[in-house]
Amino acid sequence: MPEVPPTGPPGPDDDFDMDAEMVRFLADIDAGREPIPDPWEGGPQVMLSLGDATDLDPAVLVAIGGPDGLDTAIFGQDGAAEAVPPGPVLSALAEQATANTATLTDNQLLGALSAARRLANRAAYLETLTVAEFTRRRTAQRQAAMARKSPPGHREGEHADAELAFHLTTSVADAADQMDIAAALAARLTGTLAGMAAGAIDADRARVVWYYTRFLTDADAAKADAILAAAAPGLRHDQLARKAAALEKKLDPAAAAARKEHARKENQRVEARREESGNMSLSARELAAEDALAAKAHNDADAAALRAGGLEGPLGRLRALAFIDRLTGRDPRHRIIANTQPEPGDTGHSGDQAPPGSRPPDGPAPLPALINLIVPAGTLLGSSATPADAGSWGLLDADDTRKIVHAASLHPRTRWCVTLTGPDGTAIAHGCAHGQHPWTPAWTPAPSTARAGPDPPRRDLLDRLLRELNITFAPIAKGSCDHSEREDRYTPSRHLQHLVRARTTRCPAPGCGAQAYYNDIDHTVPWPTGPSDQCNLAPPCRRHHRCKQAVGWTLEQPEPGVMRWTLPSGRTYTTTPTVYDL
Repeated sequence: MPEVPPTGPPGPDDDFDMDAEMVRFLADIDAGREPIPDPWEGGPQVMLSLGDATDLDPAVLVAIGGPDGLDTAIFGQDGAAEAVPPGPVLSALAEQATANTATLTDNQLLGALSAARRLANRAAYLETLTVAEFTRRRTAQRQAAMARKSPPGHREGEHADAELAFHLTTSVADAADQMDIAAALAARLTGTLAGMAAGAIDADRARVVWYYTRFLTDADAAKADAILAAAAPGLRHDQLARKAAALEKKLDPAAAAARKEHARKENQRVEARREESGNMSLSARELAAEDALAAKAHNDADAAALRAGGLEGPLGRLRALAFIDRLTGRDPRHRIIANTQPEPGDTGHSGDQAPPGSRPPDGPAPLPALINLIVPAGTLLGSSATPADAGSWGLLDADDTRKIVHAASLHPRTRWCVTLTGPDGTAIAHGCAHGQHPWTPAWTPAPSTARAGPDPPRRDLLDRLLRELNITFAPIAKGSCDHSEREDRYTPSRHLQHLVRARTTRCPAPGCGAQAYYNDIDHTVPWPTGPSDQCNLAPPCRRHHRCKQAVGWTLEQPEPGVMRWTLPSGRTYTTTPTVYDL
């Protein structure tokens, strides 16, 4: 280790404070005052500054740890590594320390974890700075275009959130939030931003501070920022959120009310999601408090009635059963055991109640097949357990697939379509049946009533289904286009639209998950210069359709389904036809 000039009277030889010397030495490295010798080659010395260093010379590790390598004791509690700010030096130390975690004590292991966390928070700070500058530039462009009275759709910087979403491969809404957060941190939440720079505050906690200060004045936001930035490192995420919400109400109750009203107007919705288990959830979001509490009270009353009627199971399950019954137009009391007397005023089917936990006797509720089900034939026919793809809902197991398809087939609006895929998983042909085809998987027997003898070959089952549907397949263009499906009209036929949407099941913009079923069918080269054909059509969502037409945006389709986007930044992004995960 290079000699450090003494700052006071020398002490005894055995009074050397390694941690203090390490902190001082690293400070000299940070300031660029300390030369680091190169022990590997004996060549010229290298000056290292945290401000401009991009790579850390291995010599720094020898200088810190001595010729025997890094002294991992610096990662102990109150060790020298605790004082190293996040940057190239700490990154190199952490890399060396974790190269063989088995050699670290528990104390040192947690110290290395703290170092990694501080580095991650610093990385979030750097990302915030870049997003803030990107936001500033696009905002200035848009404001200048508005000052020139450029009409909407012809303004530079108009789709900055979509541009950032392309690069981050995320949703436009998420990119817009990141831009808002970065701009706020850089302009009026500087205490929180400084905490991120120091590695003490992570991106999630910074988002909490932003969320609860959005509607505050700059002065009140500054007050909240100072308090929350100081508290954030020591609080859990939920604790910080409660503190921030309380502080918002204290500083400006009207701002808190405005935030709630904004969320109700902009984000109120009913959401269905796939659970990690494979089940699903259904919820209503951003409800008024009185409505949510009233609905819960009614649901609790239904669950209590089921419990009183003899149904077993936890109240959580009974609430869920009553909830789904009410939403599908059924009376939850149908689930009560048969010997329970109907309550006064009950006009339900009192004589045919189902046993506890069973489904009401009404049968499956028919539903129109608005969900884009991509179903392997073997799964549909019971000869395979391959999962099916239910569009935005995710993968369904074989039993759920058959239940949903059976229910959908009972609805008069449902139509059957089949997409054939090649070995690479992309669509090669598609066709749709005419008219309604109610279907019951009668040839998928329950185990207790299984037929004797072997099951019919899968090919026979597939042939049977296709004969019943009477589908004629049309090829989907790939690589090149023979223009066999070209139409001399602006609005493509339903047949041509189906081919395009079977080839590309979602918006062809990077990171966009909008289902093609609901999207526009757009001419990449505008009609009539560009034809209505598979090689010139794509299904962008309405937002990205508008982006494509904006200043600085260009979209090309060099091959059918291959979409090459060029954005105002000059960067290009390419998407390809859907690969079915089946």
